[in-house]
This record gives sequence, C-alpha cells and structure tokens, in this order.
Amino acid sequence: MNPVFKQARLDKDKNFDGRFFFGVKSTGIVCRPSCPAPEAKEENVVYFNTLFEALEQHFRPCLRCRPDINIEYHWGNPTSASILDTALNMIYEGFLNYHSLKELSAKLNISDRHLRQIFMDNLGAPPVKILTFHKILFAKKLLLYSNHSITEIAFASGFRSLRQFNDVFKNTFGISPSQMRIKLQESPKTSKTTTLLLKYQKPFDYKQILNFMRERAIAGVETITDSKYSRTFRTQTSNGWFIVNNNPEKSALELHIDSTDIRCFMEISNRVRKMFDLNTDFTHINDKFSNDPILSKGMENGHVPRLPAAFDPFEFTVRAILGQQITVRAATTLAGRVAEKAAIQTTPEFPEGLNYFFPNPSELIELDIDGLGITKIRQQTIKTVTQSILDEKLELSANQDFDTFHQQFSALKGIGDWTVNYVAMRGLGIIDSFPAGDLGVIKALAADGTKPSIKEINSLAEQWRPYRAYAALCLWNS
Repeated sequence: MNPVFKQARLDKDKNFDGRFFFGVKSTGIVCRPSCPAPEAKEENVVYFNTLFEALEQHFRPCLRCRPDINIEYHWGNPTSASILDTALNMIYEGFLNYHSLKELSAKLNISDRHLRQIFMDNLGAPPVKILTFHKILFAKKLLLYSNHSITEIAFASGFRSLRQFNDVFKNTFGISPSQMRIKLQESPKTSKTTTLLLKYQKPFDYKQILNFMRERAIAGVETITDSKYSRTFRTQTSNGWFIVNNNPEKSALELHIDSTDIRCFMEISNRVRKMFDLNTDFTHINDKFSNDPILSKGMENGHVPRLPAAFDPFEFTVRAILGQQITVRAATTLAGRVAEKAAIQTTPEFPEGLNYFFPNPSELIELDIDGLGITKIRQQTIKTVTQSILDEKLELSANQDFDTFHQQFSALKGIGDWTVNYVAMRGLGIIDSFPAGDLGVIKALAADGTKPSIKEINSLAEQWRPYRAYAALCLWNS
C-alpha cells in the first residue's frame, strides 16, 4: 500500500483523481480519492493504479463520485510504455472489433502472450477485457448524456447484440442499463441531442489551442470562433458534423455530435480527445522541460503546450504538402479551394459555414486540382502520396513505428524531412517526431543572430526524447 495514496484518500485530495482508485471490500465499490462518501476503514480498502484493474476484480464504480464518468480512465495509462500506448490506441479505435489479438500483436511485432503480459502487468486486465471495459464505460456515458434507446446505445458502443450488451452491463455494474439510466440522469432528456463531456486535467488553455487551429481552418470544412470549434466529418458508417465547446466549471470539453448513424460516436469522441490532446499525462514532460533553459521559455505556468493533432490525417497530409515553402495562410487558402473544387456538399441542416466534406483519397485521386494556384510540382506530389495510400504502401496511422513511417513517406518524390516530421507530429500525433528544419524551430534556437545547422538541431534534440514533438511546440511558443 502506497502511504501517499492512503493520505490522499483520507484528505479526499482531488489532485490525485485519476492517478489511482480505491475499492471498498465490504461494499464492492470502487471510488476516486476525492469521493465524498463517509471514510472507509483502511483494512477494508484496496488500491488500484487503474480503473480497469478494479473492474477486472469485479468492483463496481461508485454512483456518487462516478470514477468512470467524472474521471477519464486514459489518465491511468503509463505513457512511458510505448507498446502499451500504441496497443491501447488501436483498441480504442476499434481494432479488436474486426481483428484478432494475434493480429494486434503482429502489428506491434511481439507475441500475443507477451502482449497479454504487458497488459496484466500495467493495467491488471488482458487486452480483450480492456476492450470490453472501454465499450461498456462509453455506453454508460451515453446513458447519462443522451436520450437514445438502449438498443441504439448498445450498437453505438460496439456491441453486436442487445443481449450481449445487457449481459456485460449487468455483470460490470450489477444493474441493467435501464436501471442505470434512472439512477444516473438528474433530469429526463427530451430530445435526441447528445453532448458528451470529455474530461481534462487542468491547466487547459482552450483558447490557445483554438487560436492555433483558427489560422489553419479549412473554409467550408471547419469553422472556429473564440469559443467554439465545428467541422464536418465522414466515417465508414456515417457522416455529419460536431461542435466542441469548453466547460471549465466541469473541467471538460462539451462535444455535440449530429450524424446519420450513432455508431460513429465512440470513434468521433476518441478522435476529438486526440485533437485537443486530452489523453496525455504531462507530469513527467513538465518536470523534464521545466528544468531545460531553452524549452522552459515556451512553457506557460509550468505547463508545456498541448499537441493539437489533426482530426483527419489524410486531410492534414494534403494540407502539409500544400504548405511546403509557403505561409500558413496561403496553404490554408489552397486547402479550402481543394474542398470547394471537390464539391462534396453537405445538406441544408448543417450549421452555417460547414458546406463541404474534404475529399477522401479515392475522390481526390480523380479530382483535377489544376487552376487552383497549386504549383505543378505540388499537384504531382499530392497525387503521388494519395496513390501510395490507395495502394497501401503508406499508412497514415499513429499506430506504427516512426522510423517505418519516415522510411515509407520520405521515399516518395516531393516529400522531404520537414513534411515527414510535420505530418507525423500534427497529422498522426507521434510525440517523438521533430521538424528540425522548421523555420520557427531554427529561429528559436538561434543565438546572437547565428542560426544552427540542421545537424546541430537534431543533436540538441536528442536530449528531449521521447517527447520531441512537445519540445517543438515549446520552441514555437517561445
């Protein structure tokens, strides 16, 4: 038993929410440290590093402090374990819905036995159980935040039958979904509107992220105001739009989704969390960079900037190619022209300004982008990259080794080191990518008017591994 955890529980310290959970053996309930319930006797308490571990040992989440709703269980992930991080991302994105554990292990270049052991050692449950817990916890949020039917919620959460959903739900929480809905909802919902709360850890500079995104927003596809982000989207099962607002009182982003199929909700919420970098535990990164005389200049109140990853990696890749050797504003204008030329239009009920869906690879390869102000060289590069994606020679996913991505992407004509690293960083969210040739990075590292060489910058950046993408953000911010 960690004495720090014991004291945090006794003090009901909110600063430890998400860092550990505790279960009460006499009741079978798991809580967060700040739970307002009467203090349990220490001999009846068991401590867990993750919520998954507690669920695996058949503890049910407390309905008073709601550790599965008021705390995002991503925070318990040991972010230093890259294999586990990658595996969790793939599970959250639904990989095991369509593939076996053996296929997941092969993607990670380890055996399925080794993968199971990593999960048991770090999270206290095997990968398949983690997937089940992820789906059932998401379903519980939909019960709270929406008025969708139980059947709709079952399929939206990734379950293949209502019976399976009911069985898993009752086994996990001890009551049926309909009974849980009655207990959770403070007031009955009167519409089909769903607004999910995406919890974050403070400090969270929402306006800083919006300002960064605003300069890069694609006209017709995205709209950004001082307080709101909106965009269109298409998935394999649906299309629609979503709006993100900040709710600082609840330490959460409010995500409103309007779509043709509720089954996209889990995917959209996971992708929005990555957009606003809500899953990262910054404790170690802040400690590491705050002692660095260069990077600390780009931190605000002891916190590194969050990494705003793109919602659509392909869309971002096209935009990055357009941005080669021109300004951010010019690249943004060209991306808007591509969307307008593709003319994949939304329907009248979409919010004002959301007029188009950005073309996917199959659509863009057929699109004539001549006459939009894009140079012939850039046009050819876009077509080359798009064809490589269609031919499955290039994968736009964070769930891969950076060196493999670098080798595949840089082998394409027209793609240099800056583009590779920038797409890896902002398009895929690979946190150890580093655009050493970026003008902002070079300027930040210049001393007495002398600019360092790319070789010198890369050598200096070695000390910032494995968080070099955050180092680049600090340099830009300084």
